[in-house]
Amino acid sequence: MRVHEVCKKTGLSRKAVHFYIQEGLISPAKNENGYYDLNESDLKTLEIIQRLRQLDLPIEVIHEAFRYPISLNFFLHRHVYQRKQKINEMAAQLEVIRYLLETIPCNATPEFLLKLPHQHFDTLPQIRLADSMDVVSDARMIAILLLAPFLDIEVDPYRQFLWDRISSELKLHFKENLKYLQRLIYHLSAQEIQQSTEAQYALFLRLSQGESLDPFETELLNQCRRLSHDEHLQSIWILLYEFILRPNLEFYQSAILGLMMEFSDRFTLCMQRLEAILLRVQNNPEHLPLIQELKEALQGKFQLGQGLNSDLFLVYTFSCSLFSSCAQQQLQDWLKPPLF
Repeated sequence: MRVHEVCKKTGLSRKAVHFYIQEGLISPAKNENGYYDLNESDLKTLEIIQRLRQLDLPIEVIHEAFRYPISLNFFLHRHVYQRKQKINEMAAQLEVIRYLLETIPCNATPEFLLKLPHQHFDTLPQIRLADSMDVVSDARMIAILLLAPFLDIEVDPYRQFLWDRISSELKLHFKENLKYLQRLIYHLSAQEIQQSTEAQYALFLRLSQGESLDPFETELLNQCRRLSHDEHLQSIWILLYEFILRPNLEFYQSAILGLMMEFSDRFTLCMQRLEAILLRVQNNPEHLPLIQELKEALQGKFQLGQGLNSDLFLVYTFSCSLFSSCAQQQLQDWLKPPLF
């Protein structure tokens, strides 16, 4: 169909359609007369773009959404997070303007602003107006990322009910630590999110399909050796241990464990097999020197525990976690509270 037909069906302007063609979001063929001939797939893509633009998602984010389609939840949650930050900033600016209007004389000129203290302009008040807007739960996004390897199933009404329960439990569980995880996640790129998700999916898929536990026990021991000798990974572990890693492990010991076992059969199988692997390593005296070496390398930020309550669980998945490839200083900067 010609561009004018598409405009009639979608309500988009000709300029908008040509812009999306130039951006490479659609690539329609041209007919013998040199006019664009759009098909139903192009029309569907334009309708998706139109809806995302109505939500004010930038064009570069829309490009990412098509490049990493399984990360749509991430893009929307990040957009909400950024918009809430902007609302807080605008609220602070409005508070300064309110002060000015109550302070300056009725015949004030721009030069009068120079008589006011610098602090009213250099440091805006911290107003968390948007924090009271319960637009969406960040716990839902975090649950999706933490449990992404087990979400490749059809979600029927009962599973959706379970998922809502899981999100609620996660919000209760993380409490204050949720804000640290939230800050880190929304600083990551879509590519980093997808790479970590795919790596974790492959890890747990292998775990669910393997017959013998021996290769996975060897893999865990190799991860222990790597972590005990890799100073970069150690620095990331130590930085995130109390705020992110340990709460993440405790998350699996909460009511969420039972909910996820109902939600996903593969999750149930993986947890059963992983618990058996952890117990084999924990109960083998030959591995105690390695575990002690790891504990010393991590400056005591390591709890052996029993079964799934052991930090060996974290070690097993740490190399493909969201943050293991990040620089320590970068993570430290991200953990700082936002200005607004």
